[in-house]
Amino acid sequence: MAVRELARADDGSWLICLVDVGADGPLPSRPGVRRLLTVVDGPVLGIEVEGATHVLEPQRPFAVPGPAVVGGAAVGGAVVVASVPEGPVRVLDVVVDDSVDSFVTVLELGRSSVLPLAGDQVAHVIKGTESPDVVVGPGEVRGRCTVAVVTLQRP
Repeated sequence: MAVRELARADDGSWLICLVDVGADGPLPSRPGVRRLLTVVDGPVLGIEVEGATHVLEPQRPFAVPGPAVVGGAAVGGAVVVASVPEGPVRVLDVVVDDSVDSFVTVLELGRSSVLPLAGDQVAHVIKGTESPDVVVGPGEVRGRCTVAVVTLQRP
């Protein structure tokens, strides 16, 4: 499994990564946090969380229940084991502590579109060439592309 960090908070309260999942096995460990997983490339991702199996469809965010201890023994959290029944996938992994709420929205932008980002947003361009791969707000995404916008709010 290859992991690429896209952005992180200076205070460590949130982290956004891309995870390339090419084989069945545990996702990278992220103890004591909440996770929001979104398949951004490839078919489906199967995950097992606390004995329950879930199928993550592309571009549909899935909140992993509770504080997750991933890939090892769980203490008050969830162990997440991934499977790739239809082939490799790339997953946007948003990890937050209790001081942050996270949301992911996937949008299709047209050729002349401009999407402004607020200071609490990070965009990952999934497909498209006119904007950088990652834009940290405040900023904007321009042009024809598919983009995952992560909003990180402090309650």
